[in-house]
Amino acid sequence: MTSLASRAGRAREAARGRLVGRRRARRAPAPAASAVRPSLPPLLLLGLGVWAGTAGAYAGAARLDAEALPWLAGGALALVAAVLVLWLRCGARPAACLGLGVALGVLCGLAGAIGVQAQMLAEPSWGTWRLELVEDARPADRGWRALARADDGAGRGVTVSLALPEDGAGLLAGDALEARATLRPVGEDAGGYSWQRGIGARTTVASWDLLPAEGPLAPVRALRRAAIGALGEHGGEAAPLMQALACGYRAPLDEQGGYGAWQACGLAHLVAVSGAHLTLVALCAEGALRALRLPRPARQTALAALVGGYLVFSGLPVSALRAGLMAASSAGALLARRRPAALAALGACLVAFPALDPLTALSASFALSAGSTLGIILLAGLVASWLAPLPAALRRALGDPAALTVASAAATQPYATALFAQLPLVSLPANVIAAPLFTLACLGSLLSAAAAVALPGAAPAAVALGAASTRPLAAAVGALASVPGGCVPVDAPVLPMVAFSAAAVALLYRTWPRPRLGALLAGGGALAATTALALALAPLAAPTQIVMLDVGQGDAILVRSRGAALLVDTGNQDRLLLRALARQGVWRLDAVAVTHGDDDHCGSLGILGQAMEVGHVLVAADALTCPCASCARLRDDAAALVGADAVAGLAAGDELSLGAFALRVAWPRAFADEGGNGDSLCLAAAAGEGAGRFTALLTGDAEADQLRAMADGGAIGAVDVLKVGHHGSAASLDGELACRLAPAVALVSVGEGNRYGHPRPEPLAALEAAGAAVFRTDESGDVAVTFDAGRLRVDSQRPAGETRVE
Repeated sequence: MTSLASRAGRAREAARGRLVGRRRARRAPAPAASAVRPSLPPLLLLGLGVWAGTAGAYAGAARLDAEALPWLAGGALALVAAVLVLWLRCGARPAACLGLGVALGVLCGLAGAIGVQAQMLAEPSWGTWRLELVEDARPADRGWRALARADDGAGRGVTVSLALPEDGAGLLAGDALEARATLRPVGEDAGGYSWQRGIGARTTVASWDLLPAEGPLAPVRALRRAAIGALGEHGGEAAPLMQALACGYRAPLDEQGGYGAWQACGLAHLVAVSGAHLTLVALCAEGALRALRLPRPARQTALAALVGGYLVFSGLPVSALRAGLMAASSAGALLARRRPAALAALGACLVAFPALDPLTALSASFALSAGSTLGIILLAGLVASWLAPLPAALRRALGDPAALTVASAAATQPYATALFAQLPLVSLPANVIAAPLFTLACLGSLLSAAAAVALPGAAPAAVALGAASTRPLAAAVGALASVPGGCVPVDAPVLPMVAFSAAAVALLYRTWPRPRLGALLAGGGALAATTALALALAPLAAPTQIVMLDVGQGDAILVRSRGAALLVDTGNQDRLLLRALARQGVWRLDAVAVTHGDDDHCGSLGILGQAMEVGHVLVAADALTCPCASCARLRDDAAALVGADAVAGLAAGDELSLGAFALRVAWPRAFADEGGNGDSLCLAAAAGEGAGRFTALLTGDAEADQLRAMADGGAIGAVDVLKVGHHGSAASLDGELACRLAPAVALVSVGEGNRYGHPRPEPLAALEAAGAAVFRTDESGDVAVTFDAGRLRVDSQRPAGETRVE
């Protein structure tokens, strides 16, 4: 009996233990779905292959003869058939899906290339054209620029790069103009850009008639125009940001130079039409609605209305539709925990969009949207698992924004770094800080735009409330953009950076690591410290030299010695300037000297403040009081960069010291050209002593008349290095002056295939006759003249090689 009772008791205890175990199992949380590696659906692999094949084939076709393209397309079609047979026999294996996608992409890319080749003009064509803008007009040098579809009414159509005067401000995608104009071939100067955008001609239009809106999208475009107008009228200083957030209209933000601050923080995607933009808004809005305990159908309806409202106010462009689909994929995956389905939906987008328009495969906005969406769906769960050791409250507050940022950055940051020529080191904290503020600003802007359009009488109050919602975000972006060293210029080629992104995502997916949070922080700290040390030491290792930077059709001359650096002019192409400074290892500038107020000499002044520390801005003394528009703009830009107290005027005879260099102001004595070319600030530089002394003259846009006046007045004499004035214009130099100055090295800063025909044959012949070695940025890229041990050494970026001048 005792034995039986004992056995019965043990059985009851065991049963009770199993019951408790089942209860504990029910209470125990299941493994987080986010920590489980998602499977890769065949459709995603097919889409990635289509994207890569289309981009590669279309880009490669730019170097091929038009006659060869149909034959290659036929070969691609045969390849598709062969791979399809192999795919049917092998099944939907990863390699087979990827291979089939690449083959289909090659066919799509070649077909797109044939279409673009067919519409490219070989000869100028004059007539009356109907020009329908396919994008909003954006600010450009001396006016506005847009992409348009031109139609002469007889069935002849071509995509054109459209240059507009100042009256082009406010023209939006979908606007139709009628104008008499000459369509010209794109020429070799813009071949790469034109091919990438499918541009077959270029034209400049001085006047036009705005045609009535037509087509099914006319009401949507009218609604967008009304919203943009209401926000602009009542939004005050916040209007450009509100227009970008609610309507995808970024021209005013670009015009005031505000977009650069967003790039410097790694937040450019928030003011662009992108999937990351909409994903972040949808996720934050869903969290707020969930906190209000709204039922799921109500939350889904509200999110659909939010995304739909944005699409309507942005005018339903293809880029917005792409962003909406990708946002739905990524947000749906994270909310419903169905990542394989979302990846398949993304794959369908990657197949459809390049197939419908092969140029999409090379679109930066498409790459950033698709890459960001892929990173979020694929890796956000992994990153979230890294943050599991954080306290629950901190994880809820910071985990999701940090996971989204890191996952998106893994797939897109290398490409964005190459695209924008800068690396935002504050990107992670900036995105975490900006996430809730951005959601508030975006919702406020959208709701105020809707209210202003629906109830015009309430527009002032509604837009004022919306403007208030954007101020915390604008303040945060301004503060983050001004963090010293928060962004550094980078010179990185696009294709290797794309390959690096792909390799990083593949490695994370393949290994699916879960390192300790401490290890991640230690590794990040070590990388940050190494980077900071390299940035600090690199300038100290630079020699005493003058470097003509390749910034296109503009001037940018770097003078540096013993760790100090002076930049003379900036050009007007931000990315080219940042890349050139990064190539030269320049992360800080003691000063920037601006020779005069022309855009091609100071147009990129503002971007410097977002990429590096600048000590002072130096201008001609009379530029501080000159009433002309260019000088006024120069003063404003300089004060915005360094503060009004750090803007200094230089007069003839003033001297500066920069390491081993002594610089003296040779011109102007006084303004005589209203701040124009003839009033360019000219600097005479000297380094070394005795027989090892070398001299250089930096001239801005000063030409022969100014040089002759300097020489006659004793301000300059023979020089070893001459920066040829005004990009080598016909009036820049003559034979007599070339012999008088007798430069051993002549530097010409000029853009490849520029429309001015610079440099002209006359000054080149004069320099050759005087015995000068001429170096041009359009042929040699950056050209560095190093003052070293009694000789000049000239090194060029491109194959001109190295020249020594004793």
